[in-house]
Amino acid sequence: MALFKTKKKAPEVSVTKTSKEAANNYIAQEIYRKNVELAHTNQTLSLLRTIDNLVLESQTGMGDLIEGVAEAVVTNSNYPFDAIFMRGRNEHNSPMPLQGVGSANKQASELSLSSEIKAYAGRTWVDDSAQCTVVDIGPSGRITLEESFKSSTPIITKMAKELHCESLCFVKLLARKKLIGLLLIGSLQPAKALKPVDLEHLGRIGEAIGIAIDNKLLFEENQAVLKKLQQSNEMLKALDEAKDEFISMASHQLRTPLTSVKGYVSMVLEGDVGKVSSQQREMLEQAYASSQRMVYLIADLLNVSRLKTGKFVIETAPVYLPDIVETEIQQLKEAAKVHNLELAFTKPETFPTLNLDETKTRQVIMNFMDNAIYYTPAGGHIRVELSANDKTVDYKVIDDGLGVPKEEQHHLFTKFFRAGNAKKARPDGTGLGLFMAKKVVAAQGGTIIFESEEGKGSTFGFSFPRPDLEVK
Repeated sequence: MALFKTKKKAPEVSVTKTSKEAANNYIAQEIYRKNVELAHTNQTLSLLRTIDNLVLESQTGMGDLIEGVAEAVVTNSNYPFDAIFMRGRNEHNSPMPLQGVGSANKQASELSLSSEIKAYAGRTWVDDSAQCTVVDIGPSGRITLEESFKSSTPIITKMAKELHCESLCFVKLLARKKLIGLLLIGSLQPAKALKPVDLEHLGRIGEAIGIAIDNKLLFEENQAVLKKLQQSNEMLKALDEAKDEFISMASHQLRTPLTSVKGYVSMVLEGDVGKVSSQQREMLEQAYASSQRMVYLIADLLNVSRLKTGKFVIETAPVYLPDIVETEIQQLKEAAKVHNLELAFTKPETFPTLNLDETKTRQVIMNFMDNAIYYTPAGGHIRVELSANDKTVDYKVIDDGLGVPKEEQHHLFTKFFRAGNAKKARPDGTGLGLFMAKKVVAAQGGTIIFESEEGKGSTFGFSFPRPDLEVK
């Protein structure tokens, strides 16, 4: 019984020992495989970090970046050479064949693919989901080096002799799911010796390189656009300066003859050259008022020029606003009558005297009233208000005219801007009146009053702080 049992135990021990050895062998193989995968992963991570650093630190052009990436691929791997190919564009902006733009091997950098990528990697590979593919080269492979490249024979012969490549790995360079180039890697192993994990790591490298190249291209494109914008901006500045110079020159040239015209009309009105009939007086007053508006327009143009050159100066003196408003209304009453408009103003009995620039403030007062007359349809009403309280002095021109479209109101006080409906009503406007009005009021410590609703009318005016400006 004991002997039988002993015979039975021997084979059990043998089987157990064999199983353990097999298990140990399996574990050892798995550990080796995992270590290989880990080494591949670490190698890939190191390469990805290198590519990131190249992109972040590269201050040069695309060519230098690609050369650096190609060098990094070879340095961080066991491949004898690699080359990056990208599709360029000719002078007609049409796609050109893939050309070598960077390589870690001087010989490889002289290579050009002899045909489209589909001819080597398989026609379906470009369109399917595979990131990379491998093609054997040499006598027993699908293609030879001579068939692979469009280059001089000595280069190919030297590469084949020195590098001993068994296969070529084609890796897609993808960015935003688009094929932007090709990474070609020479391998010392035949295609069948490369494992799926090898191709997986190559795919990750291709993705990183593709994104790096795309980022660099985007950066260079943005720099090119920025340069063009800067050039355009410089041109616009030059044009703006030329325009301001012309405005200044033209304004000065117009001022002298206009002063003469206004002076002679005034002399005729005063009877210096004989008696003037009522009909003649009416026409001459219209001419004089138009000349005065022309004087204000030229003053606006000159002030715009002075703002640009820093010569815009406020010269204050005691000013009694009710008299100024009354004078301007007298000059504009005839224009309001011609347009069939009611122009109303009640002069306040008492009002403080303020320290203001009379000429420039008068120009603003006239401008607001003049605009109301031109942009209020026949039969409309214009009311001018001048009021004062303990804190402020306010001037308002209220009309029931065109109004300003809401979407255009924020542009209204900018230089040369005119609302769309205003252009139709008065095509000859300059867009300078409101711009200068705001500048004049602000320069004297005041604020602009503005309210408007399209089709219902507008309120334009200004408000000055009374305690700061009142003459004691």
